[in-house]
Amino acid sequence: MKRLDRAASEKGPGEQQHSHSSLSGVVFNIQDYAVDDGPGIRKLIFLKGCPLRCAWCSNPESQKFTPEVEFFAQKCIRCGRCLQACPEGAINIDLSVENGFKIDRSRCNACLRCAAQCPSGALREIGCVMTLDEVMREVVKDRSYYRTSGGGVTLSGGEPLAQPRFALKILEQCYQNNIHTAIETAGYVPWADLEAVLPYTDLIIYDVKHWEENAHRRMTGKSNRRILQNLKRLSESDREILIRVPLIPSFNTDSETLTEIAKLLADIRIKRVSFLPFHQFGKSKYHRLSRKYTYEHHPNLLSFHQSPTLEEAKRIFERFGLTVQE
Repeated sequence: MKRLDRAASEKGPGEQQHSHSSLSGVVFNIQDYAVDDGPGIRKLIFLKGCPLRCAWCSNPESQKFTPEVEFFAQKCIRCGRCLQACPEGAINIDLSVENGFKIDRSRCNACLRCAAQCPSGALREIGCVMTLDEVMREVVKDRSYYRTSGGGVTLSGGEPLAQPRFALKILEQCYQNNIHTAIETAGYVPWADLEAVLPYTDLIIYDVKHWEENAHRRMTGKSNRRILQNLKRLSESDREILIRVPLIPSFNTDSETLTEIAKLLADIRIKRVSFLPFHQFGKSKYHRLSRKYTYEHHPNLLSFHQSPTLEEAKRIFERFGLTVQE
């Protein structure tokens, strides 16, 4: 791959400093031994912050760019330390309130003192500032797994390119260490930020949620115009692209919508697609973060050969010459 001559010009909301040695960003999880987000055994680095607000999002803790607190009611031992620690009086003394709504988020200033004082883990901080060096120490310690399995590192989120300089430097450092790289993106970012990481990215996993602008805006809070424009430009590059389509009930699982998405992808010569069936794995997170969840009562979509929806989606996409990765 060719090397990059310039760094990305924008700094994401979560990024802290610009110098190479002290550059840092907000990370909310690092997952080892992942096998579903690129080839081989991978390390997943989840960067915090996302410009979209998808109604079905299974990682609501990824949306805000700053660290925040979640509450596990079943772990609370009623010691009262959080009440004493909170300078804003944002914590409800009544444990009978609905799980998650113990914290008044309108008063909480995210000082995280309550989590620091909680002895039982009922209050837990989500997200922390990490330097580039700290992230890379986590990355390089598993190089032997990457080599033997053909794996590497995948940046995820949130939207990792919403912290563009931090994401770029992680990918650049992986490239310099001869580590395979992938990035999961929803594509709602300036083209310059996406273009900047291409020389250091072996695989782009790119979300396409809907073909029609108004439907996309209604369920994600944003137009899909920039996403589709970026995808077209990306398809003209030499990067490997895997399109990921989340299959969401009452949004994009009807035959007409699936046909239009497949046609759109075929028209720009996309080759590979995978489906992400709707699931309820993130349901409890909304309660812990004091948020309402639109899709709380929708059933899961099952795996291939168990779900007519998935089988029909596969047939539609294959009619347009697309390879569906199961």
